[in-house]
Amino acid sequence: MTGYFSEGICGYYPERLTRNHCFSDDTHSLSQAQLTRVLAKGYRRFGVDYYRPYCRACRECTPYRVLVHEFRMTRRFRRTLKRNADLVIRWAKPRPSREKFDLYLRYQLTRHKEWDTLSEQGMKRALAETMIQQMYMNPEDSIELTILLDNRVIGFAVFDRTLDSLSAVYSVFDPQAKARSLGTLNILLAIERTRELQLPYLNLGLYLAGHEKMSYKANFQPAEIYHHHQWRKFQRETT
Repeated sequence: MTGYFSEGICGYYPERLTRNHCFSDDTHSLSQAQLTRVLAKGYRRFGVDYYRPYCRACRECTPYRVLVHEFRMTRRFRRTLKRNADLVIRWAKPRPSREKFDLYLRYQLTRHKEWDTLSEQGMKRALAETMIQQMYMNPEDSIELTILLDNRVIGFAVFDRTLDSLSAVYSVFDPQAKARSLGTLNILLAIERTRELQLPYLNLGLYLAGHEKMSYKANFQPAEIYHHHQWRKFQRETT
């Protein structure tokens, strides 16, 4: 596998340029032990591609993992679990469906307005390809969380399983169910599942302290961040 650098517009700060070190594993030939080492070095996975930010002028993207055996359950988290006690939770091998695609489509259209520039047919084709690549081109040991209300899918998420962690790949939720805090519920359920699997870490991907959509991860502690090529105990900055 040959590594290379790619550059483009930052997905978090469009006024900035991003630079990533990348490599591809087209046949998912990485063993679970190799995948463990790759993710432990701060890489993220998108389909068969792996990347790690190496931006020249910015160091805000920071890999973040929760120490699940030390995780502190707050009153807010307990309220979220109680609020969603009527939901059905399923863990299984990742499997796409038309119902999941319809939810993925609605979710993306509420978050990314750039899809409006395409025709309806072109948009659906592009989003279907993206969903398959993003969530269903996985290593052998990946697992999927599905959340159901009255037998209807209102959320689903894919995680890679390594020798020491579950690692979040991507998650999708019903935009009309904001009152349920499904994003928070997703992480709480993943923490519980990680404990059941007797793994020490839940890898939540990149943490950006100054970004409104990415700073929420600091609510899940204690945790570690990958900084200067090693994992260090995370401490939230105070003002």
